[in-house]
Amino acid sequence: MKNKTVATLLAFVLGGLGIHRFYLGQTKKGWLYLGFSWTPIPWLLGLIDAIRFNGMSYADFNRKYSLRHAFRKKFEDEESLHLAHFEAKREEELLRKIEALKTKEAIRQFLEDAKQKGDYLPRVAHARARAILEDRPWKNEDRLD
Repeated sequence: MKNKTVATLLAFVLGGLGIHRFYLGQTKKGWLYLGFSWTPIPWLLGLIDAIRFNGMSYADFNRKYSLRHAFRKKFEDEESLHLAHFEAKREEELLRKIEALKTKEAIRQFLEDAKQKGDYLPRVAHARARAILEDRPWKNEDRLD
């Protein structure tokens, strides 16, 4: 797991050499930074990266630089990546479908039908439906922290 503070410091101090990109597992970008390190462009990009990393929450940083790379290393084949993308699209589609239902009874029926069919409802879609049924406020941040 990559550390946000280390990445920020590397980007600030050695950003023009692309060391932070090597640290994050982005070797192609790292070589580009290193190859053009004699110009001011990678140094400026390194400073921008340091500011951007510093402004990110730890959850966003981990989601973008730690979890994604761990997932890709574990599942190199395109089928697994395609399946994960398909699941995200399905989750968005189900959230829209739940929002479109006009009454609580329709939402209850939707959940019951899914249960009887044995359909898997993603956690976020099920949580949104429960929040509507229980008149709770909904905040979909999908965050790790």
